[in-house]
Amino acid sequence: MIGIFLALLSAVVSAFSIVLVRRNSIRSNSFNISLIITCVGTIALWPMALLVLSQENINYTSFLLFALSGSLSPGIVRLFYYKGLKRLGASVNSSVFSIYPLYSALMGIILLSETLSSQNWIGIACIFLGVVTIQLGNRRNSSGEGNGIKSLVYPVLAGVTIAFGSVIGKLALEVSNVPILGVAIAYTFSLVPYVIIMGVSSSTRRELHLRRDLRFFWGSGIGQAICWMLTFVALQFEQVSLVNPLLSTEPLFVILLTFFLLREIESVSRRVVAGIVLIVAGVILVAL
Repeated sequence: MIGIFLALLSAVVSAFSIVLVRRNSIRSNSFNISLIITCVGTIALWPMALLVLSQENINYTSFLLFALSGSLSPGIVRLFYYKGLKRLGASVNSSVFSIYPLYSALMGIILLSETLSSQNWIGIACIFLGVVTIQLGNRRNSSGEGNGIKSLVYPVLAGVTIAFGSVIGKLALEVSNVPILGVAIAYTFSLVPYVIIMGVSSSTRRELHLRRDLRFFWGSGIGQAICWMLTFVALQFEQVSLVNPLLSTEPLFVILLTFFLLREIESVSRRVVAGIVLIVAGVILVAL
């Protein structure tokens, strides 16, 4: 039960952080937003990790798994996610992103010859209908920079990446059950993709305005750090197949917060709401 509660709390905290980012996203680009949130999270997490360092023992294998998990998620995931947020808006982007438990199920069919129950297939149908409904509703909603179907690739890629990252993070916890230290290590190595991009892209370096943008996104950075901490602790108590669907309820909280906090910059149509409800129901049917 505690794992379920922590997963739902993580979804709420993540939704609040996403809405904060959306409110100020016009002031910066997706790379700067992702980098600031990751840096703030890393700084916030390490003091807690050092406090429990004497109680949490980690070996070389789990260290590498935590590092790989962090490079994928939140590292690469955020680059795709916040690019999608700027183009699609908070509610649509988060709903398409939340279907990532479906990818694990499909990979099981293709790679492991697994079979799906009728409940799972109904869930897949709900997800498909939900995405189509959102896209139809989003054509009437100009909340993002570019609402075309091509922009959906960003939350989809983010979802695929987080699916892999979640599995690797769970494996790391099974090798060494050190969630606080594990999150700190993962967050530290999530900076690797940003360092590589800055090293090879001169235009990215020219557009860096971290000191200016820090005041807009530091709160989201702390919120996301708390979210990842809650997720890792939830994985201690529950399986990935249960935690991920609970985390995917995030769009419902994003809609609620968008209605109260983002009315002036983003509207949510009835079709979008219906699509998000279909997606969340479908994800739960697929994953459970």
